Amino acid sequence: MKRRLVTLLWAVIALNLPHPNLFAQVMAPRVPARPAPVARTQVPHEKPCWEIAGISRSAMTQRKGIEQQARAQVESVCHDSSLSEPQKHAKIREIRQHSRQQVEGIISPQQQEALKSCQQERAAAKGGGVHVGGGHGAGPCDEVAGPAAEHP
Repeated sequence: MKRRLVTLLWAVIALNLPHPNLFAQVMAPRVPARPAPVARTQVPHEKPCWEIAGISRSAMTQRKGIEQQARAQVESVCHDSSLSEPQKHAKIREIRQHSRQQVEGIISPQQQEALKSCQQERAAAKGGGVHVGGGHGAGPCDEVAGPAAEHP
C-alpha cells in the first residue's frame, strides 16, 4: 500500500510538470522576426560635382592627398618656433603655390572652375554656403595654433 501511494504520488507530480518541449519553448531566447523587405522607390541621385566637371575619381583622390599634405606642411611651419611671422607667411605661400601647381598637373583650371561653380550652385540651392577661397581675416597659423597663439 505504501508502495502504491508513493507511485501514485510520483504520477501526480509527473502529470503536473510541464511538458519538456513546452519548457524549452518558454526558456528559448526570443529572436525578433525580421520584417519583410520593403520596396523602396529609387530617389534620383545627383551626379557628384567632380563627375559633372569631367574629373576622374582618381584625380580627386590625388587632389585630396595633395591638399592634406599641404595642410600638414602648413601646420608644421606654424608650429616652427625658429621662424619669424614673415618667414612663416613666405613658407606657407610657397607650400600653397606648390600644391596648386601639383593639382593643376592633375586637374585643369577649367575643370577646377567647373567644380567650384557646381559646388557653389548646390550650396546656394540648399540654402547654405560653401567656403571656397581663403585668407579672409586671420592668418593660417591663427587657425592652426588656436586661441593660445593670439597676437597682442
